Amino acid sequence: MGKIVVMSRDLANRIAAGEVIERPASVVKELAENAIDAGAKRISIVIERAGTRLIVVRDDGCGMSDEDALLSLQPHGTSKLKDIADLNNILTLGFRGEALPSIASVSKFSLRTRTPDAPAGIRISYAPDGSVEGKPEGGPAGTAVEVRDLFYNTPARKKFLKSPATEEHHIEETVLTLALGHPQIGFDLKIDNRTAFSLAADSTPEMRIRELFGKNYAANLLKLDHRENDLLITGFIASPGFTRPSRKEQRLFINSRAVDAPAVYRGIRDGFGTLAPESGRFPPAVIYIDMDPSELDVNVHPAKREVRFRSEFAITRAVASAVANALRGTGEHLKEQAEINSLPLSGKIPLANILDAAMVRYHAKTDDQPDLVPPPQEPETYSGENILPPPAPVLPVPRMPAAPMTEKNAPGVLNLTDKDDYQAPYSPRAVLPETPVFGGAWPERILGVYDNTYILCAGAEGLVLIDQHAAHERILFERIVAEAEKGTAPAQRLLIPRTLELPRSQNAYLTAHKKLFCDLGFDIESAGGNTILINSIPAGFSDGRAPEEIISDMLAELLERSELHHGGADLAAAARAACKAAVKAHEAKSQEELECLLRDLRACRQGTLCPHGRPTMITISPRELERRFGRK
Repeated sequence: MGKIVVMSRDLANRIAAGEVIERPASVVKELAENAIDAGAKRISIVIERAGTRLIVVRDDGCGMSDEDALLSLQPHGTSKLKDIADLNNILTLGFRGEALPSIASVSKFSLRTRTPDAPAGIRISYAPDGSVEGKPEGGPAGTAVEVRDLFYNTPARKKFLKSPATEEHHIEETVLTLALGHPQIGFDLKIDNRTAFSLAADSTPEMRIRELFGKNYAANLLKLDHRENDLLITGFIASPGFTRPSRKEQRLFINSRAVDAPAVYRGIRDGFGTLAPESGRFPPAVIYIDMDPSELDVNVHPAKREVRFRSEFAITRAVASAVANALRGTGEHLKEQAEINSLPLSGKIPLANILDAAMVRYHAKTDDQPDLVPPPQEPETYSGENILPPPAPVLPVPRMPAAPMTEKNAPGVLNLTDKDDYQAPYSPRAVLPETPVFGGAWPERILGVYDNTYILCAGAEGLVLIDQHAAHERILFERIVAEAEKGTAPAQRLLIPRTLELPRSQNAYLTAHKKLFCDLGFDIESAGGNTILINSIPAGFSDGRAPEEIISDMLAELLERSELHHGGADLAAAARAACKAAVKAHEAKSQEELECLLRDLRACRQGTLCPHGRPTMITISPRELERRFGRK
C-alpha cells in the first residue's frame, strides 16, 4: 500500500483555517467582506467574549439561494471566479472560496440567508464531521452568520490568543478599516452589549474620518487628488508636524481593498521630501488608489493584505507626486514663514539682511587660542539653572500596598468615573534593582556632542558614547516607577487645560485603564464623546512636548505592543510608554543640560539600559581605537 493518501475534507479545512483565521478579528474581516461583496448597505456585528463565545455578522445584501448556500460551505466554493482569466480582473474583496469552510471547521457554525424575491430562506448548519444540513427558515433579506465557540476543537490556536482587551482592539481596528474603505456602507459593532461603532450609511470619506477620529484629527489632514495615467489617487495626508510613533495610521486602500504596500509607503516618504518627519515618526494617511486590476496581484496570501504591483516604481512615483502636490501649498507657506521668522543661527532676521548691513572688522589676536572644549567642572563647584528637572532620589521601595489616593494627596486623580471606583495603585512587574548594576568605570567628563544625539564622554576605560534619548528614557522610567509605587507621583498643573480628541480605540483603552494614568500623575477627565480634558501632567514631562502628543503616543504605544495580554494593566508598561516624553534624537541641549542628564543617569539603578532593553551607552576602548587606526 502506498504512503500517500488524500486528506479528509475536515483536515484540509482546518489546515486552511490556520492561514485564513488567525484570531476572532479574522472571522469578522472575512464575513464582513463577504457582506460588502453582496452589496450590503448596512452591516451589523455582535461580539461576545472577544469573539471566542459568539460572533454574529448580519447584512442586508443580495442573500443566497438554497443551492448557493449549500455550495458556499464546500471547499473553494465561490461566485466570484469562473475561470483562470478572472484572476487578472479581481474587483471583489473575497474570491478564494476558503473563508466559510475554514471558519466552519473551527467553530459551531450556522448561516441563515434569503434573497429578496424568495418567500422563505434557509438555515445551514455545519456538523463537526463536516456534513452540512439545510432547513427552511424565514427572515429578512440578506445573510446572517453565527460563529460560536471559536477554536473549540483547536485548543492550541485558542491558547495563543491574547487577552480579551487585545482581541477586542483587533476587532475594532478591523471594522474601522472596513468602514474607512467603504464610507457608503453603514456599520454597527456591539461588543458585550457595548456599542463600539454606529456609523451612518451614504457617508463620505471626510465625514467618516471625522466620525471615527474626531474633528481635530480631520483638521490636520490635507486632501489628495491626483491622476496619473490609469491611476487615480485620492484621500488625505497629514500636514507637516502631525505625526504618530508608528506606521499603523497610514491606511491604504487599493480598489477599496485594505492592503499593506511598501511601494506606497515609500511614495509617502518621498512626497514629503525635506518636510519629512524625524526618524521614528510617521504622518497619518488615508489613501485610496483606483487602478486597473490587471496591474496588481492580490492572490499572494490567503489573508489578502499583501499585494504585488506590475510596476512598483510607477506606484511610488504617483503617490509621491500626489503627496507633494498636497503639501506644496503648505511647504510654500512654511518657506515664507521661515524667511520671515528665521535667524542665521537661532533667530528672526534673514541672514541676507544681516550681511547687507554688516561692517566686518578684523583685529589681530595676541593671546593664545583657548581650548575648543571647556575644562570639566567639579560637581561641588557646579552652578547654573538646569532646564531638565533635578533627579528625584530613587530609593528601595517597601513591598506593601500603597494607600488609595484622594484629591487631597494626589493632584493627578483621573476623573472619568466616581472616585468610589478608585482602587489601590498597581504594582509594576519590573522591580528596580536595589543597587546600581553598572560595574564599569562611569564617564568622567563630557567632550562634546555628535549630531545632537550622542554625548561623547571621556572614561577610564575609553571613549564613552551616550544616547541622550535612551538615557533620558531610563531616567524618566525609574522616576515614574519609584514615585508611583510610593503613591506620590507629583503632578504639574497646566495653566490652561488642554483638550484632546482620541480615536475610539484609544479612548476606550483610557477609560478602561484610567488608573494607570492617575498613578503616573496625569489628571484627565472626560469632556464628552471621545474628547478628554488634560488638567495636569507628571512633573518633569514639560520638556517642550505638548501634553496631547505625550498622551496620544502613550496610548498608541500600549495598544501597538499589546501590553495587556498578561492579564491586567501594568504600571511598568505604562511607564515605558510614558518615556515617549524623553528628549529626542537631534534635539540640541546646552552643556548644563547634558551635565544634568549625566548626573541623573548615574543616579539610576540600571543606567546602562533604556526601559526597552537598548543600551544607553557604549564604550570604545583604546585598544579598539588603535586597531582601527592601524597603530597596532
